Formats: sequence, structure tokens, C-alpha cells
Amino acid sequence: MKKSILPLLALFATSCAMAQSNAILSGGVVIGLKQSSAKADGTPSKTGIDNLDAAGNHYTIRTTEDLGGGLKANVLLNYRFNPDTGSTGNGHDYFANTKLGLSGAFGEVSMGRFWGPVDFLLRPALDVYTPLGLGATVYGGPLDAPTRYNGTLMYETPEIQGFKAGISYVPKAEMTSNKVNTTEVALRYRSGPLALGVGFTKNAGTAPSSKDNAEGKDVLTVGGAYDFGVARFGLTYTNVDAFGTTPESERWSTAVRVPITSAARLKLGYEDQKFKGGTSTQAVVFGGEYTLSKRTMVFAEIGQVDSDLAKSDEKEASYLMGIKHSF
Repeated sequence: MKKSILPLLALFATSCAMAQSNAILSGGVVIGLKQSSAKADGTPSKTGIDNLDAAGNHYTIRTTEDLGGGLKANVLLNYRFNPDTGSTGNGHDYFANTKLGLSGAFGEVSMGRFWGPVDFLLRPALDVYTPLGLGATVYGGPLDAPTRYNGTLMYETPEIQGFKAGISYVPKAEMTSNKVNTTEVALRYRSGPLALGVGFTKNAGTAPSSKDNAEGKDVLTVGGAYDFGVARFGLTYTNVDAFGTTPESERWSTAVRVPITSAARLKLGYEDQKFKGGTSTQAVVFGGEYTLSKRTMVFAEIGQVDSDLAKSDEKEASYLMGIKHSF
């Protein structure tokens, strides 16, 4: 952890105590051995101790203050780091998600930098494969719209009869081009073992930040998951209506998770993405997890990517094995 963040955390904790709000500190560390296959573009293979899950390596502060009358103030500060090097997520102080919101019977209104409704609502409901995934996007979840932007305004409805919806807006002033606004909507339904979701991103950006977006890059995500008891299965379809010379694409992602014992699980994921014009990418990943305690598990995975794109094509299978601890 960088020294520059220590005074901020101390000040934050003191402020929470003075305000009599409820502050919760949580986090996680995921690290292990990873072998990355050589690629057709000349990238050599690499084997070593690595940061296996960027989202899993974090510490997060959440606070809630009861303002009375059913109204609450909510704060989220999510800080990423690399456990193999001790550095922060991108070489400097890196809060991946920062959010301040007000919630009540009406739902919640939030502002800051955080995942939009496609990821925030759909990913937890449809995500069958993760954590991990060898860096591949196989799990059966919304993947083609990086929906975390700077300067986001989002509204979430309360959950009613299993339905919950969200809408977010990012003004064009937050984008590099300053050309178009980004809007996103999502609807999720959950009832018992069934989960369904649909989301749409208008003028999607090129990265989960204030990176440039482009008018006409629209992303539709539709998916579902069902827990049969002996296995949980998920299927997601994504369509990218691209802009300019960028080809349109369709992606099918599917995954199944099978409990073997109360502590052991096996999982299999497959993905097929096709671009207009014929280029395609397929990926398959097989993995296993074993829970050592409520907060600690060990895991292993092996996977293969076969692509017409030199940057994605792996000459042989890649694998990883490691340990994950949450607190």
C-alpha cells in the first residue's frame, strides 16, 4: 500500500466515527502461478507468480448513514492493487469505484465512478463461471460494454416482485472526444433458481474509464441462468452494433458450475464470438475450486483460445493455480 493512502484512510475512519455512520472494511487477495501461452503474433509464453484476478485484489470501504424518514446516505470506496508487485492497479493511487448516493423507498440515486447497471445488476445474477477465467471473457455474462465511467449518474429502482431496473447517464464532457453522451439501461429478474436479464448501452466507450466513446457503438445484452441443484447453468448473448469501419459482432457465452461436495466445485465455460466479415474467436476454460474455509479457497484452471486474430490466438493451452482469501 502506498503511504499516500494511509492519511486518507485514517481521516475517513475518523469522519465515520464522528458522523455515527456504519463503516465496513472488506477486501481480498488472489495470487498464484500462471502460465500464459505464446501467441501467433510473436508474444512469447510466460510462467510466473501473477495477479490472477484484478477485481479480487482490493480493499473496499462502505458506509451507510441513516438520515431518518427512511433516507440513507451510502458511500463506496473500492481500491485495487497488484499482490505480486505491491503496486497499485495502474501504477498510481487507483480507486476503481467511488460512489456516493442517497437511497430510500424510491430506490437509489448515485454519482461518481462505478459500474453501470448492465454490470452492477446483471453480472451478479448471470455470472456462472467467475471468479477467474484465465483472462478470457468466458462465463456467460455481459462483456462487450465496459460500463464503468468517470462522472456517472445512476438511478436504481427498488426491487419489486423480483424485478429491479437501473439507468445511468455519462455526459460527453467526461469523454475524451466530448462528442456524445453515454446512456445505459438494464432490467433484472430473479425468482428462486431462475435469473433473467437484459441490458442496453448507447454510445459505449472503449474502456472502463473516461476513455473515448463513439456515436453508434450500441451494445445489447440478453441472458439467463438457472440452478438445477446438481448444476447451475448460464447463457448470455451479446450484440455489438459497431460504428465506422469497426465490424459488428455477436457473442455467445455459456457456463456450467457443478458442486461435487460441499467444499468442491467444477466449472466449464465456452464462448464464441463472430465479427461481420468472417473473423471469429472461440475460447474454452475448465476449472475447479476447493473451499478451505469460509474466506479461503484454492483453485486451478486450464483453457485454450482459438482466434483468427493474431493478438488473441494462443498456440497451446494456458493454466493457472492459486489461492484466494477474502476478509
